[in-house]
Amino acid sequence: DAVSVVRDVLINFLSPTVDAPCLDMRSQLPTGPHATVSAGDWSGVGTGPGGESWDFQTCTLLVEAIGFDAQASMFPSRPWSLAWLSQHCLTRFGVIPHPHKLVQNWRFDAAGLVAQNASYILFTNGLHDGWSVSGFQQNLTDTLVAVNFPTGAHHSDLSGPTDAALNTNDINKGRDDIEAMLVHWLHDIREAHRQSS
Repeated sequence: DAVSVVRDVLINFLSPTVDAPCLDMRSQLPTGPHATVSAGDWSGVGTGPGGESWDFQTCTLLVEAIGFDAQASMFPSRPWSLAWLSQHCLTRFGVIPHPHKLVQNWRFDAAGLVAQNASYILFTNGLHDGWSVSGFQQNLTDTLVAVNFPTGAHHSDLSGPTDAALNTNDINKGRDDIEAMLVHWLHDIREAHRQSS
């Protein structure tokens, strides 16, 4: 029962093993020069080359203005600052962030995508992922399509091949729907190219 589970967790938490090793924060660093635990995404960029890639993306076009407020969360206050991010990015990669460039240059928002006749973009959202609230959750057009996974978490929607038996039904169905959609889109693109040749 739930009470027993909570009790067991608290017992383990409140009775730490004396000889347990401390967490070495260096194990949480992304690769690359001047890596820091505090990176472009304060919720974490991950480790290794993937963390380095995400840190670079959040230092260039995918700027995430996310801070923490002790009044509203369990975390200590840490207000977001473009000045801090700019210094981090300059030291780490020799670049400066451009927080509005996607919208300014490419109108990468719902109205801009439709106005520019953008097509063949698939937006996926695991609805148990906190980031899903900022994603496109409804189709914008027939070829600007949103696929939502009610039980999906962060990256569980398209994180690579997994054993279907380990996935929830909506993940398996969503992946099947995406595969069918991509096959259909590729057919349409090939057909349009063939007709224009």
